[in-house]
Amino acid sequence: MKTLLRYSLVALLPVAFCTAKADLLYNGNLDHTYQQEIVSGFFLPKPFGWENTGTRTITGPYEDEMSSESWAGPAPTPVTHDGFDEQNGANGLDWGLFFKPFSGNVTDGAATGTLSQTVAASAGLTYNFSGWAGAEANALMHDATFDMTFLRADHSVISGASLSLLPNLFVPNGQPFNYKLYNLVAVAPGNTAFVTVGMTMHDATSNPAGGGQALVADDFELNVVPEPGSMAVLAVGALALLRKRRGR
Repeated sequence: MKTLLRYSLVALLPVAFCTAKADLLYNGNLDHTYQQEIVSGFFLPKPFGWENTGTRTITGPYEDEMSSESWAGPAPTPVTHDGFDEQNGANGLDWGLFFKPFSGNVTDGAATGTLSQTVAASAGLTYNFSGWAGAEANALMHDATFDMTFLRADHSVISGASLSLLPNLFVPNGQPFNYKLYNLVAVAPGNTAFVTVGMTMHDATSNPAGGGQALVADDFELNVVPEPGSMAVLAVGALALLRKRRGR
């Protein structure tokens, strides 16, 4: 009987923790794609359920700032096989996101690309936006950031927070693309009704030296961070239930 009770405690607590950390994003692993027309008659996959925008400082908006690629999200990012394309159906692939710094150039201007998603949010809660990002050594950009913006009910901006990836992005760690996990944490201010989260490539240009210039990302999550008191209550509740079972 003691063995059963010990396993019950292990089973109860993770359920509470997982519930508190439920992912708020749709298609956070980016495996659901759709076909976007890049130029007339030429299509590339992009993440479904996300908004993507690209612009160059001279020529303005364009569509080839990023694309979904099956080679862009290898381990150490979570390995998933949920690939589904809106036009072509299930494909079982593990898609990642390929930002294209080299799409900026002297003729068109520096390139900026953003992938974002907006979900409902509540004032006073702490939000953690996490995801994997990496880059090849010759990628040139002014910055790459994780971004979080809090919005009112009319979608006007209240405030926001950003995390620059550059201090660690190119640091070798023995992983493909030097992939690393990043976290951006912020508290929703008063009047928050929505939060927009995402990743931005800022003012990127082609490297004259050539070589690998990819900026990649995969497996985003947005979670509400539980207050310490709430987790203590959950733990106490689990222990109380075990004591009740022992008394039977």
